[in-house]
Order: sequence, then C-alpha cells, then structure tokens
Amino acid sequence: MGLLFAGCSQAPSDEEAGSGAVAQPQDTLRVSRYPTAQLSVPVFQIREAPLVDSRSLGDLRQGEQLELLGPVSENSTRLTIGGQAFLQPWLLVRTVSGVEGWVHAAALGDEMPDGLRLQAFLGKDLAATATAYRQSFTEMGNAATVVQALRQAHQLAGVLSIALQPRHLDVAPKVADLLPALTAVWMETRRSWLFFVDYKAFETAAQRSQGIADEALLKLYYDTYPVDSIGYVHPAWKLEVEPDKVYSLLGKGMHFSYLEHLDQMLKYHDVAGPEIDQLKVLIINDMTAPSVLYWEAREKVWAELEAILDTTFLVLKPADTLALHQSMESIRDTGVAQRRRFNFRAGF
Repeated sequence: MGLLFAGCSQAPSDEEAGSGAVAQPQDTLRVSRYPTAQLSVPVFQIREAPLVDSRSLGDLRQGEQLELLGPVSENSTRLTIGGQAFLQPWLLVRTVSGVEGWVHAAALGDEMPDGLRLQAFLGKDLAATATAYRQSFTEMGNAATVVQALRQAHQLAGVLSIALQPRHLDVAPKVADLLPALTAVWMETRRSWLFFVDYKAFETAAQRSQGIADEALLKLYYDTYPVDSIGYVHPAWKLEVEPDKVYSLLGKGMHFSYLEHLDQMLKYHDVAGPEIDQLKVLIINDMTAPSVLYWEAREKVWAELEAILDTTFLVLKPADTLALHQSMESIRDTGVAQRRRFNFRAGF
C-alpha cells in the first residue's frame, strides 16, 4: 500500500457496476488520507502492541515514511535513544508496505503533527486541554475572549509545571514551543522546569479587540512582573537575593501603589474578576503571612501598613483589613524573634 501517489482506488458505485464499469485493480496505488512522518533514528522495530517486549513486526530504517493512524497508547515507555532518555507513548502507524503496528513516539522525533506531538509529550487528557488553549488563543476577538485565553494560559502553565516534572529534561521546552504565549524556564534551585505566561504575546490581540478590559489586565500583569513582562516565581514586591532567600519590599511604597492599581481595575471585575482577586491575595499575603521576612526596617514597614489602613481601598474586603490590622499588631512586638524579621537590607 503506497503513500502520496497520484492514483486513488475506490469501490465502484452501484450505478457504475450496473453500467458495466470495470472496477479498479486492488493493487492500484492511492493517496494517503493520514499525516505521515519519517523515522528519525537509524533503525527501529515496529511492534504488534505498544510494549518493548511485544512481538516485532519488522525493522524500520531511518527516513522511512510512516502513516500516523491516530491512536496513541495509554501507557508511556521509557527508552534511551541516542544517549537521551524519553518517557513517551507509542503511536499506531502503517508502513509503505501496509504493515500496521506500534512505534515509540521518540523514534519519530519532531516529524509528527503538533496534535500528536502534544499527545506524545503530555498524554491524551492533558494534550486535549493544551489543544483547547491553542484554539482559544487563535480565536481571540473581544476583551472577554482575550481574558479567557489568558486565564487558560495561567491554568495550563500551572498544570504543566507539575505534570512534566518526572519527564526528561528535553520535554518541557519542546512543549513550550508548541503552545503560544507559554515559556519554560529551568529553575536550577528546584531542579525542575516551570512554565510561565508571556504577556506580550497577548498584546496584539488586546489592542485589536473590542473593549479595554483585556488591555487593562495586561497592564496590571506588566506591573506585577515588569522584567520582560513574563510571569516569574516572585512578583515585583518580592526581592530574591539568592536562592531560598526571598524578602518582602513592604516599606518602599510598592504595596500602596499596587493596591491603587487594583482599585482602578475594579471597573473590569465582571470580565477579569478571578485575576484581580488572585493578585490581591498575593499582595495581602505578602503583608500578613507570619513567615514573611522584610527587606526594610520595621519602622518603614509599619509606616506603609499604617498608610494603607488609613486609606479606603475598595478592593480590600473586611477580612483583608482585619488581617492587615493583625499584622500591625504583630509588628508592635519588640521581642528578639520578631525583630529578626526586619531590616535585612542592613545585612542582618
């Protein structure tokens, strides 16, 4: 059975059969209706089932064309190819000679269509989520759809950061290449890849869309992650001096200004409510969590908290205000343990 040939064999219709039309010979070559890929390794065995110990159906050679029939195995197998380890599923393929069987996805390299590559990297369910996000990204037309795609990007980034940890190190950047507006960053201190959203990638769609809630939300994210406008582990009000040494910058006026920005965003709460609320939680936790260490002296931290509580911020709920008052009370404590939370700027 050939691939990509000019002829196409079809069964004769009833009308043709009745008129004496001659059926095409069974060995007539046809055009493949399946996507194809080439084997990217020197030699590989096609197998009866998606298992390394399954019966071999023959050897495949590098460059051999294979039809990708669609099914992807539920199981993934760890194989070492060319000195690299891959944990990927198997794909059902058909050879030029008509043999149907299973080939490990890593043996096809980057030859597969994007949809199958996502399934090979992520598995069926997560690949479906990633594909839905890709579709949403291409269909952005108004402010609501831009914000929705941005929301999906954040959710997918979080899921991928967890799901790809057991995988080989090469997988994360390859997945990021297939997903618009997502980037994978290797975190040496964690020995893992984390996925982040590139907000600039949404900017063109936001500028063209109907409505301005999406542009306003992007400006809020630019304010949150000003370095390259790409999400990071820590927002702008945090200072990472060295791995595992992160300090709050409360006392420099950034928290007050950010709350002002959040207040301005409330007019878009019907479109971007979850994002506004989530960012508010981040900055409130930075001012109230008992484990936070502060870069500035206690007097400066106190002064900014006092200024915040003396101002009416519409974004703050009663529970937020109560937590801020309790944080103020804890700062009154002049004990040694409490003093050690402040003034790391001075080298303490």
